[in-house]
Amino acid sequence: MKISTIILLITFSFFSCKKNEDKNSTCTSDVASISGSYKITAYTYKASMSSPEVDYFNIIFSDACERDDMLTFNSNGNWTLKDAGVVCSPSGDDNGAWSLSGNTMSIDGEPTTIESFDCKKLVLVETDVMTAGDKLKITLTKQ
Repeated sequence: MKISTIILLITFSFFSCKKNEDKNSTCTSDVASISGSYKITAYTYKASMSSPEVDYFNIIFSDACERDDMLTFNSNGNWTLKDAGVVCSPSGDDNGAWSLSGNTMSIDGEPTTIESFDCKKLVLVETDVMTAGDKLKITLTKQ
């Protein structure tokens, strides 16, 4: 009786287990994975370690025409900013160069740290922007 109960429990345990899959297991911070089109979805600033993080998204992107712009990182090392959707007057199109070295992404020679990247959201952090110890965080969402 005990053996049949144990076999039954093992059988139920075996068939009731779900495969634990990591959907982002193939995501790496390399040029091929990061290349693509993004929208800026968050923009925060922290003046010092002890100060609160402040949401600057609506301040920096106060016009609706700026909130739907498309930033594209091309695999050839060029980037473009396209004034997409609602177009600003004058248009805010721009372009430049970007590169990647480890977890440092340089945009037009300005190094930023990749805080996180899950193949959908890219979070870039730059420190000492306006004063020593401050922190600027920009979240880009892949489209």
